[in-house]
Amino acid sequence: MHTLLTRIAAGWQNALPVLTVLGLVAWIAVFRDDPTSERALFAMLLVIYFLHQIEEHLWPGGFRQFADAHAFHSGDDDWPVDKSGVALVNIGYVWVPMALAVAFPETLRWVGLGWVGLTLVNAFTHIGASARLRIYNPGLVTSIVLFIPFTVFVLALEVSRGMLSAADVGLIVLAGILLHLPVMALFVVPYLRGRRMARA
Repeated sequence: MHTLLTRIAAGWQNALPVLTVLGLVAWIAVFRDDPTSERALFAMLLVIYFLHQIEEHLWPGGFRQFADAHAFHSGDDDWPVDKSGVALVNIGYVWVPMALAVAFPETLRWVGLGWVGLTLVNAFTHIGASARLRIYNPGLVTSIVLFIPFTVFVLALEVSRGMLSAADVGLIVLAGILLHLPVMALFVVPYLRGRRMARA
């Protein structure tokens, strides 16, 4: 089991091109007659996230190393943002909730909408990091080209349908911010603990 988890952590990103193609084909087959249903929108968000993850972790990749170097200045390309943590976040915290929202769009509607907010906020974190550091960070292009246009479209469409109010949109954005906190804690807590131990 340990070997399997290690292999997944080391190579999960290699499945992304195949998942993207399969996701697009499945989306066209299932949603071509109803492309703006909430289920279709949640499904497309997952496909778009595959493309974002390709930029972050495959072509050109390097997001883990970027975060360790520029966010934590750790001097280690695999700490505190390590392969296992990155795999856990991208599979367990992105794929699973989005897939569940696609499978159960009525019951888990607010899960899907919450991850729309997470995606929008994620885009601004990439843009903010590049603006502050004045360098490219892996994920920036898809944040600008895909994340922001798509999430704004989804929210505007839902408002125009009367399915969301302005207050709901605010809550979705707030949820997007709050949903980043567990991800940050996953890496910040061990980083702070490691620094404390190093000083002791």
